[in-house]
Amino acid sequence: MAPPEPSRGAGVVAAVVVIFAALVAGISLTEFFVAPAYRETALRLLAALVLLVAVSPVRAIVRACTERRAAWGSAEVGEGTPGTRAQDSHFARFHDEIRSSARSQSYFEHLLWPRLVALAQASGAPADALEKPRGRRFGRGPSIAALARIIASLEARR
Repeated sequence: MAPPEPSRGAGVVAAVVVIFAALVAGISLTEFFVAPAYRETALRLLAALVLLVAVSPVRAIVRACTERRAAWGSAEVGEGTPGTRAQDSHFARFHDEIRSSARSQSYFEHLLWPRLVALAQASGAPADALEKPRGRRFGRGPSIAALARIIASLEARR
C-alpha cells in the first residue's frame, strides 16, 4: 500500500513557517547591519520582497483557475474530444520548444537542432541539407522567422 499523500494544509503551514522564518531572519539582519537612518526603508523593502516571493505561487494558482475553459456544449460539437486535446498538448509542447529555442542558443543547439536534423534524415535528406541558423546576441537562439524557415523547408520535403 502506498503511503498517503501529504495534505495541502501541511504544505500551506510549511510555506507560512518558511516565509515567517525568512522575515524574522531578514529583520534581525537589518537591525544589525543597516544604519538607523535607513532601517525603516530597508524593512519596507524586505517586507515587499518577502510578500512578492509569497504571492508568486498564488498568482500561478489563480491563473490556472481562471484560464479560458471550453464553451458549453463543445463536447457535443466535437471540440472537446480526447484526440483534439492530444493535438493541443502536442502543439503546446512544440510551441514551448520553439519559444525556448528562440530564447536560448544552448537549448537550440543541444535539443531542437538535433531533432530537426533527425527529421531531415528521416525524410531522406542528407544530414547537412539543413542550414543551421546563427544565434542572436546575448546567448539567444535563432529568431522565430529563421526557425519558421527551417520548419517550412522540412515540410516542403515531406
